Amino acid sequence: MRRKKLVLGITISGSTPLIRGQAKYFKNCGYDVYLMCPKDEKSIAYCKEEGCTLLPVRIERYINPLKDIATVFSIFKILRKLKPDVINVGTPKMGLLGAIGAFLAKVPKRIYTCRGLRYEHELGLMRKLLVTTEKIPGKLSHNIICISPSVKDRALKDNIFETKKVIVFKKGSSNGINLNKFSQNNVSREEILSLKHRYDLSNKFVFGFVGRLIDRKGINELYKAFDELSLIHPNFILILIGKSDSSQLYDKSLVSKIVAHNSILWLGWQDNIPLWLSLFDVFVMPAWWEGFGNSYLEAAAMGKPVIGTNATGCKDAIKKDFNGSVVPIKEVKPLKNAMLTYYENNSLREEHGKNGLHWVKNFNPEDIWNEQKKLYEN
Repeated sequence: MRRKKLVLGITISGSTPLIRGQAKYFKNCGYDVYLMCPKDEKSIAYCKEEGCTLLPVRIERYINPLKDIATVFSIFKILRKLKPDVINVGTPKMGLLGAIGAFLAKVPKRIYTCRGLRYEHELGLMRKLLVTTEKIPGKLSHNIICISPSVKDRALKDNIFETKKVIVFKKGSSNGINLNKFSQNNVSREEILSLKHRYDLSNKFVFGFVGRLIDRKGINELYKAFDELSLIHPNFILILIGKSDSSQLYDKSLVSKIVAHNSILWLGWQDNIPLWLSLFDVFVMPAWWEGFGNSYLEAAAMGKPVIGTNATGCKDAIKKDFNGSVVPIKEVKPLKNAMLTYYENNSLREEHGKNGLHWVKNFNPEDIWNEQKKLYEN
C-alpha cells in the first residue's frame, strides 16, 4: 500500500519550532513527510531530527513581485513532480505562495494554517495588501486552521475566510506546549543560583519578558509602566529576552533608553528559555496581537503568573483571573496596576502560578496533531 505524502511549508527555517514534533509524529503514522522551506543549517537539522525530507525553495521574506512569481513556479514544479496527498502551509509568505503553487499543482488536500492576522493594526494600503494576502490562501485551500479562537472570530468578522472552511483545534495553540522542556523540575538549581549571583538578583522582584523588542509586542507600554514603577520600587528588575528590530519600532530611541536604564537587563536572545523563566516572579508581555501567545503558556508551564492583553491571540493563551491578568492593549496604567498587584499580593501570585500548571495541560501537542491527522484523512 502506497504511503501518503505530506508536505509542511514554512517561510524560514527559524519557524521550525512552530512545527516541532509534527513531522516525526506523521512519519510514525505512516506518512512520507517533507519540509518545504529554504535550505540552511536549521532546516537541515530539523529534517535530520524528525526524519523528513527537505524540499528547498528560495523565498523572500518581504514582498518582491518578480522573485515571488519565480518562487510560486518553483513550488508548482516541486509539487507537480512529488504529487503529495496533503500540503499544510503556514507563516505569511509561504502561506500565500505555497497555497498558490499547491492550487496550480492540484494537490488533493490543501491546508492553510493561519498563525495570526497581521493586518489588524495596519492602515490604508498596507492593511488592504495584508488582507489580500490572507484571503488568497484561504480561498485556494480546502481548510483553514486558525491557531486560536479569537483569530477565527476576527477573521470571520472581517470576512477574510469562509466559515465552513475554518477550524480551531481544542482550545487553540500553534503546536501545543512541550511540558517536558518547560518544567521547573528540569531546570538546574545551580544554574539559577549562578545567574542570580551574576546579575545581583537576590532580594529583587523580577518581571520578565520574552519576545522581539518591537511595537506590537507592547514593549513601549512595558517600558513606560516599568520605568514609573521602578522609581517607587528600586528593588524591581525587568529582564528582557529577545532581539530588537528598529524597523518595527516607532520610537527609535527606545533601545537606547532600555540600555541606559539601571533596572533593566536586556540580554538579547537566549537559547535556554526555561532557565530564564525560572528567574522571573511575573511574566509580562502586553502584545497588541498574536496568532496565539505561546510565551504565556511557556511561562505558565514554569509556574509563573502572567500578564497579557485582551488582544487577538493573546487572550486565548491566558485564563483570566485563574493563572494571569488580562489588560487592555496600548494602555500603561492598567498594565502598571496589574504588575503592582502581583508584587503586593504574594498569595495571588502563588495561586496563579500554581493554576498555570493546570491550565497548560489543555495544550498537549499530540492532541493538536491527532486533530490534524483527522483533518488530513477526512
